[in-house]
Amino acid sequence: MLFFKECKKVIFSLTFIIYLATAFAMYFTQFHNDRAPVRKPSPSDEYFGTVAREDPEIMMPNAVEGLVGEYLSGSFSAYPYGFYKNVRLNEKKKTRLAEVITELSGLTAYDLDNFEDYQEGGYVMSEGGSIVYEEANLPEINIPDDLTYERFRQLMREADKIIGGGSRYSDEFIVGNFSLVPKTYEDALAEYARFLNDDKITGAYARLYCDYMGIDLAILPVFVAAALAGLDKKSRMEQLVYSRKVSSAKLVFTRFFALVAVMLIPVIITAVIAYFNVKNIYPGAALDNFAFFRCAGYWLVPNILVSAAVGMLVTEMMSGLIAILVQGGWWFMSIFASEGGLTGEIKPFTLVMRHNNVLKADVFAMEMKIVIFNRIFFTVLSIALVALTAIIYGLKRRGIFNGLSDLGKNSDR
Repeated sequence: MLFFKECKKVIFSLTFIIYLATAFAMYFTQFHNDRAPVRKPSPSDEYFGTVAREDPEIMMPNAVEGLVGEYLSGSFSAYPYGFYKNVRLNEKKKTRLAEVITELSGLTAYDLDNFEDYQEGGYVMSEGGSIVYEEANLPEINIPDDLTYERFRQLMREADKIIGGGSRYSDEFIVGNFSLVPKTYEDALAEYARFLNDDKITGAYARLYCDYMGIDLAILPVFVAAALAGLDKKSRMEQLVYSRKVSSAKLVFTRFFALVAVMLIPVIITAVIAYFNVKNIYPGAALDNFAFFRCAGYWLVPNILVSAAVGMLVTEMMSGLIAILVQGGWWFMSIFASEGGLTGEIKPFTLVMRHNNVLKADVFAMEMKIVIFNRIFFTVLSIALVALTAIIYGLKRRGIFNGLSDLGKNSDR
């Protein structure tokens, strides 16, 4: 049967062995380590962490200081379409933003442009060798007493629009960036209750498992797919494959689903190990027995699908090396974009979704509509890429198309 023949080709390839070893290494080094069980909060605890809560008294001064600081630095951080972008404004936009800042802070464009003592805040090494946090050095900011919260939000939206969207001042990010408040004991207790009752413990750990495994599974499959696509040429079997009576669509989709099926092997194995690991940490607790498989199904499978699809398409059009570079670049930009927030910043077109926290189920729940759209989008995109691969493959079998040129040389010859 064609499907099992393709599976056999993948399983006995060196690239798959490397894929398998890397996936297991990621699991055992990043997730399967000695974990202490999540402890129930106690009223005697001094600190419970922070939570994003819309509080104008906290948000307004913090956001204005952030905007002034970025203006003085000359660059703005933004995540349009899920990718990090360092934005520098032209003079027209800079002038308009200065007007916005004037209404927010009382600082004029002259005050801003002639302030020479700006220093970015952050953690620095002190003379004694310890790490300390230093506040940013900014000009004196006086938020007008008659500035309403509604007007403040309007101005922040305008600032975000000037920057180009996806900035820290957008409706999507402003609360999480500038209105973090200390959790109360009641907040921490409610979060712990969600951990036990809603997530049933394994649901929380399944998200963390997918967070780690999703990093590798968004890039590793492209290597396996590219290697398989080039296997016929390397073994001088290309003409034999082209002469088969099986249709191009059937051959390409069978190969794709064989790739995906085989590359799910380490996911299934590590999910089982992860479940029993958590079960061992919480003996006797009521667990969701299928949480790891359910989470891996909607979180990790689309990563494998799209990475394999890119590998097949670009290899067929150009070469395996180009396929790896294309997927690698996309993967790197997604990883880089997520470094600013590992929890609570999943976007519609985020390739590598992150939720690097056992708790904060409420944050993930608020993102669920985005998560569903995101995973469906990448699944549909994968099928479309494979369909396009089948079309190209058929054209090559009929001698109509021989692949794109790479640096002046045809990559298929």
